[in-house]
Amino acid sequence: MDGDVFVSGTILIRDGKIIAVGEEVSVPSDADVIEAAGYILYPGFVASSGFFTSDEIKNFEAFTPDVSALDRFDFHGEYIRYLRGGVTSAFVTMPGNRIISGKGVVVKLGGQGKTSSVLKDDAALNINLGRDAVLPPMTDIFPAPVSVENPLIPSIKQFPSSSLGAFWLLNELFRPEPFSGDLSRYFQNVTNSLKKARDRGLPLIVRCQGATAMHQAVLFAQSVEMPLIIMGTIESPELIDIFKDNDIPVIIEADVRPNGFWVPEDSADIRERQSRMKNVSLFIQKGIRVALTVADEKYLPDLFWTAQYFQKFGISHEDIVKTITINPARIFGLDDRIGSLEEGKDADILFFKKKIGLPLPALKKVMSEGKIVYEEK
Repeated sequence: MDGDVFVSGTILIRDGKIIAVGEEVSVPSDADVIEAAGYILYPGFVASSGFFTSDEIKNFEAFTPDVSALDRFDFHGEYIRYLRGGVTSAFVTMPGNRIISGKGVVVKLGGQGKTSSVLKDDAALNINLGRDAVLPPMTDIFPAPVSVENPLIPSIKQFPSSSLGAFWLLNELFRPEPFSGDLSRYFQNVTNSLKKARDRGLPLIVRCQGATAMHQAVLFAQSVEMPLIIMGTIESPELIDIFKDNDIPVIIEADVRPNGFWVPEDSADIRERQSRMKNVSLFIQKGIRVALTVADEKYLPDLFWTAQYFQKFGISHEDIVKTITINPARIFGLDDRIGSLEEGKDADILFFKKKIGLPLPALKKVMSEGKIVYEEK
């Protein structure tokens, strides 16, 4: 997905890496051979979001920049349902009910007893501006050590209560002057963690909706001098030039079901959702790096189908597949390892075969780092 398309050819793999690919490749006489005639080969799909856990974090602090998704991800978990859908790598996020929910990581999913591995820790710092984040429950925050300046106080409601207020507070957390008064130690610890993230060059991945919040995210990232990734639904095509001019990638959560139907409250909701999805083609045509993901993790095994749905809006098949392969790999700075079938990259390969009567090819085999981890029986 990042170079020539070969009608036929050979991929040579050694120690889990692709060492040669092309129409004329010299194969050692002692090599093990997988006959792939009649198959369509893609690189492993890269999921741009996923919690991979059923437990939401409730009644917690609004700002936890030091928390890592590594602490929640089960490296020995069973992820075969995702592998069966072609998802070999994924960005693991934290639950979105905190404004700063912590650091996301990119993992390689295991299969058939193989444990998962980390492709990139500290892949991005997650900022959430959805309703659950800006209107969280009552939370106890106790200063330590307790003193006259930092007394014990009753439970307080986490703030702010709007996305604009959240951006104001986020800017305050990057302030150069030390905090004073109640909870000064708490806020100073948050500020110190954010400054460390900025010094390490971590990108901000901001989950938000609406033109105003997305524009504010751009201004905030510029003010704190941190790279920005936007995640959410795209309602406003007027943001295209802003994203293009500032080289901002976009992860679009496609609110599509595997059968193509929604359960909206009214017909206006259907028109609004269709309008959002038409904007995806506008972003791609403009040359913005777009990654597609699902709005609900339970549909992640249907990522390939979800992406193909956008052909109805005039997006080419090649551009669609890029949104779930090389584009997310580039967004997370991992295009030297995953996202395409090229020399030097991980041998994550999907074996599809066209079936009569089916609109899409069927996934028959999944290879991860040179090993078959799923095969249709």
